[in-house]
Amino acid sequence: MHFLHMAWLNFKGQRAAFNLEEFLLLETAYPFLTLMFHCVLAGYAYGTTDVTDWVIGNAFLLCTNICIFSLGSSFRAERAYGRIRSIMVGKTSKLEVVLQKGFFSGLVSLGTTFAGFLAGCIVFGISWSNISWGSMLLCFAVAMFAATGFGLVLSVFGLMSHQMHLILNLMEYVLLIFTGSNFSITQLPEVVQVISYALPLTRSIQAARGVAGGMEWNEVLILLGGEVVVGIAYILLAAGLVKYAERVAIKEGTLELF
Repeated sequence: MHFLHMAWLNFKGQRAAFNLEEFLLLETAYPFLTLMFHCVLAGYAYGTTDVTDWVIGNAFLLCTNICIFSLGSSFRAERAYGRIRSIMVGKTSKLEVVLQKGFFSGLVSLGTTFAGFLAGCIVFGISWSNISWGSMLLCFAVAMFAATGFGLVLSVFGLMSHQMHLILNLMEYVLLIFTGSNFSITQLPEVVQVISYALPLTRSIQAARGVAGGMEWNEVLILLGGEVVVGIAYILLAAGLVKYAERVAIKEGTLELF
């Protein structure tokens, strides 16, 4: 209950400046316009009116605003608020602090991503008849889990570098290019494809496209299982990096590693 209480306070603090209309426009209008831009661009570039794959791929990328930027900038924000000293020397898990910031925002991100997909289907005339909505929602949920783990890793870099704007914006475009959201991963060099499968969202996008295209359920589960493993790996990596930052802070008598 304490975790949920602190998570709700963080969420209210992040959104306190917005009324309901502003909140809805911020969370839906901008992401949806971004999705439309990429889908129209892809349709024009590939000369097709069937943009199902691009609607699915770019719907998943709608989570980057929360999972990358909100989580990734957690420690940088705490430094600006003057709480970094209390967090570093306190007993509360540093990852718990980050997750508190992302819990309700992550739920909003899941809703935004799913709503963006539905809106994209309506605007671009994509048939819903062959889509299993339960399976599609599962794909989105697994993707948010993996992206959250990735965001946790990025958040730790806030203790190691003062160039978080550069890092977070770079990671946004890394996901845009390497996850297969706008073009097939097979178009990348084989060596680079290793990067794609080490990133979150790659397998979830493939699984969601498989759900829409009639892929066997066993194949979908294999892809989602791989995505869960990637998410767990990122969470464990984030935990290890935080422990390393704590040891250095104690040894060197500093709160940051830069």
